Amino acid sequence: MHEMHDRTWWKYARTQTTVKRPFARFVFVVSAILIGFCAFQKDGFSLETFVAQGSDNLKDPKVISEGARLFATSCGNSYCHGTGGAGGGAPRVRGRDLEAKYVFKSIVNGIPGSAMPSFKSELSEQQVWSVVAFVTSDSKTTPAAEASKVSPAVTSAKPIEPPAAASSTLIGNPQAGKAIFFDSSKPKSCHACHSINGEGTAIGPDLSGLTGKTPRDLLLSVILPHQIEDKRFETVTITLRSGDKVVGVKKDDDAESIRVYDTTELPAVLRTIQKSDLVKVDSSQLSVMPKDYASLYTVNQLLDLISFLKSSSQDKGSVTLQDLFGN
Repeated sequence: MHEMHDRTWWKYARTQTTVKRPFARFVFVVSAILIGFCAFQKDGFSLETFVAQGSDNLKDPKVISEGARLFATSCGNSYCHGTGGAGGGAPRVRGRDLEAKYVFKSIVNGIPGSAMPSFKSELSEQQVWSVVAFVTSDSKTTPAAEASKVSPAVTSAKPIEPPAAASSTLIGNPQAGKAIFFDSSKPKSCHACHSINGEGTAIGPDLSGLTGKTPRDLLLSVILPHQIEDKRFETVTITLRSGDKVVGVKKDDDAESIRVYDTTELPAVLRTIQKSDLVKVDSSQLSVMPKDYASLYTVNQLLDLISFLKSSSQDKGSVTLQDLFGN
């Protein structure tokens, strides 16, 4: 009787184990996937992106070439990481065996406490990975010169070069900088969007009395405009029923209309749009300020411009090239 009871229990136990084992395996696999997914999310990655890109894509010549193009336009000037990432005002980034994960996170999130901004609003994840591919590629087989083949869309002056040690004490000319600020012959002239000491156009922030801003801070805000700190000057994108879009800075609105400085082309044009004609209005903290001043002006012109901006502040004083490039 006991023997029969033992056999019956054993048969039942084996049945339960057979039923539960696949379920246990299922729970284990799902748990592992969720844990891995959360780990990727915590580090700022998406599992889909990581799988889609893969380590093989980082070696793809086309991906590296696209990364070189993006790097040249966003990071390759002498104030940042230099031509081909060889170093400039910021450190050299190529040929240092940097981990792809670190480079990705630095591009997306920026580096706190440094001039390195976040590019999450400017580059898609695919574009970020392209830049990562270029930065981590072999600088011997993918020479830095390859990136220098990419020219900015608009160039009206000789591309800036880092100052020589002998000229680092060169002093800026505020009067020459004022002439640059108010140069009406240039569509991207500063006064077309900014005012200073009551002169200019109040589309963007007033630049009078920039106390507390170092010359280097001002330089970076000119050549690397990114996030808007004051919501009054945030970028708006208005989608019309016709399908057209107007991008610019909102001036004001009422019950029937909205007035926007259209910055699609400069100088900006003030447009009045009936609210009955629009579908939606999207806001962004990303600046509409042009991003090619590093190629539009020479290093001396930028020095003069920063000297003029500093001349209106309480902590005014002579500005040298060392002030712009020094740590």
